[in-house]
Amino acid sequence: MTMTDTLTDWIPLYLQRGYVHWGYMGQERFVEPFCQDTLQKLAVKPFNQLFRQRTGLSVLSERALSHPGLPLQGIIFHSSRCGSTLAAQALAALSDSVVLSEPPAIDTFLQWLTASPDFDKQAGEALLHDLTAALGQPRRTQDQRLFLKTDCWHICHIERLLSAFPDTPWLFLYRDPLEVLVSQMRMPSSYLIPGSMTAHGLYPPEQLVNQPLEHGAWVLSHILNAAIHALQTYPGGLLVNYSELPDALATRLAPHFKLHLGGSDLDAWQQTSARHSKNPQRPFEADSADKQRDADEALRTIAARWLDGPYAVLEQMRLARLSNHA
Repeated sequence: MTMTDTLTDWIPLYLQRGYVHWGYMGQERFVEPFCQDTLQKLAVKPFNQLFRQRTGLSVLSERALSHPGLPLQGIIFHSSRCGSTLAAQALAALSDSVVLSEPPAIDTFLQWLTASPDFDKQAGEALLHDLTAALGQPRRTQDQRLFLKTDCWHICHIERLLSAFPDTPWLFLYRDPLEVLVSQMRMPSSYLIPGSMTAHGLYPPEQLVNQPLEHGAWVLSHILNAAIHALQTYPGGLLVNYSELPDALATRLAPHFKLHLGGSDLDAWQQTSARHSKNPQRPFEADSADKQRDADEALRTIAARWLDGPYAVLEQMRLARLSNHA
């Protein structure tokens, strides 16, 4: 029996110090808004506490030969707090689809590649592909396709991701960055911590070391500018603004990802996209007016300094593309 045989129905829980730590998943599925939620539940189960497996990275390549995983049919890049989780949940509601929503192992691996610029580029892309295959195994007989929602800063790694998955359709979902900052002010993300993005190659100006919210705006400016560059450089990209949700999920995202919605899948899609992604008991309600109202002058100054310019460029690109396809 080979190592890949003993890993049937197991999944990478996390990467650490060059090793893959595996947990038994069986037929369970990713149904929570984020992969981390599902993986944490698996990690604390008594069986995984006692019998967790650890392997080297080379096992990912060996396993991909016998267990290639589902074909990746679309990648969601985003600017955070912009409806990307709603999009991921709509995709996860389909009867034959698996969605990896911000899997921690991929973030860790991208950090490793950033810290090792001399690591062979093709080898890194192959391992990234094989890691995604290990995460994106079918859990039901009807599972046919895979979708990946990245962390917001992974747009800065788009070359690596698209090289690992050439010709895969992708989109960048975003919203008025002032509204993103209001959301971050209410509930801060990790990227507001000054210096938190150095592992991904983003080194902040010294004046932001004690300015968490402005550091977040600086990171967000890199995300928006990386999206502009990506849309100018790589084919297969779609721009969607939060203001277009939820209708754009069916009218723009679905055809871009070559989805043919009908029957029970259409019902599940519509029901899911009409609900709040992180609180399904509530309907989805656009909150732009609420966030604009809560933005004070100091926040508007920060947005003007770092974000208004790239956001205006993205809007020009989106509207031009809509006009060309009208």
